[in-house]
Amino acid sequence: MTLAPVFDITRDTSRHIAFGAGPHFCAGAAASRALVAEVALPLLSDRFPGLTLNGPVRFHGWAFRGPLSVPVHWGT
Repeated sequence: MTLAPVFDITRDTSRHIAFGAGPHFCAGAAASRALVAEVALPLLSDRFPGLTLNGPVRFHGWAFRGPLSVPVHWGT
């Protein structure tokens, strides 16, 4: 007799590789963060002096997490 698999919504998925954890985490994640932090943001601040955050940045998403909006003020 073979038992059918049971879906358990409460199971621990923290170490499951399908969710990009452990050694199977995206290899490009660190490179993309470094590109934004070390290239894009410095270029943005050089090009637009006086650009500052003007409110909370709201993030959304699970697999493709990112900001929904980035309110800024461009002044001196």
